Amino acid sequence: MSSQSLPLTYENSGKMRPAHIIRDLSKIADLVELCFHKNMDSEGQRYVQQMRDASNNRRYLQWASSSMPMLGYVWEVENKIVGNISIVPFGKGDFLLANIAVHPDYRRRGIARQLTKRGMQHVRARNAKAIWLHVEEDNNAAIQLYLSLGFQGKALRTTWNASPGLRPQPKARNPRITTKASRFWEQNRQWLAQAYPENLRWYRMPDFQIFRPGLKYWLYRIFVEHDVRQWAIQKDGKLQALLNWIPMHARRSPLWLATAPQADAAALAELLLHARLQLLSQRTQLYIDYPARQHVEAFTQAGFAAQRTLLWMRAPGKV
Repeated sequence: MSSQSLPLTYENSGKMRPAHIIRDLSKIADLVELCFHKNMDSEGQRYVQQMRDASNNRRYLQWASSSMPMLGYVWEVENKIVGNISIVPFGKGDFLLANIAVHPDYRRRGIARQLTKRGMQHVRARNAKAIWLHVEEDNNAAIQLYLSLGFQGKALRTTWNASPGLRPQPKARNPRITTKASRFWEQNRQWLAQAYPENLRWYRMPDFQIFRPGLKYWLYRIFVEHDVRQWAIQKDGKLQALLNWIPMHARRSPLWLATAPQADAAALAELLLHARLQLLSQRTQLYIDYPARQHVEAFTQAGFAAQRTLLWMRAPGKV
């Protein structure tokens, strides 16, 4: 038996072992919900419910345990799971340490530290290029823990959710907004790179080249994602911002925002509200992931509410 499979025992603190998808999934779901329910959005709630649903599907569990084993570790005390860490591999050697959770009754015992260290050892043994995690910006204890383990803060980002209840409006033409945004490709590319830096694009971000003009990308939009949409707004003849949308076939759908360095707040709010109205028929909840503290006034005016702000942290891979 490999050392990876052996439980690691600490005096009076229980033991750590690899997570087992058949036995542990529902208990992990309970723990994640307990620890993160205050800031859990509808997508997070569905994620937890999907874990519970899967845990009740014996056929799925038997297939998943052999075909796609769940990566992660749990901490047990008297056969009760009180700690968890999940390991999510992404392409090109990036790994995300997620769902780092410890039951409130068992905190301040070093469990989170041991789980995080084990997760780091796990991915480094698999030639990780980079190890990532994210944490609420005001969770100072967790941030100090991760700093002590070699993580460094790389980005502070806020998720903005569009408020429900927007009503359709008469479709009056707005001369300041155009859907012929491809002619602004160079500005779009530059501003998207500022808002969504290269080192974070591995995490659920599209290839922004899809918005580029040209035959190759036109054919893609025709045959693959024909409903790609773009809007641009100008003020006094100067481009202020571009907004990009790709259907995600899910209940939540992101908008990708590219703005001039000093974009006019009123114009930006106008563009955001216009896109919301144009996408009402899609019946999807729109959200924007964006660098924290930027364009707060515009987001608020357009009916977006800040859900949470996360600090993205990175540690080197194999050392």
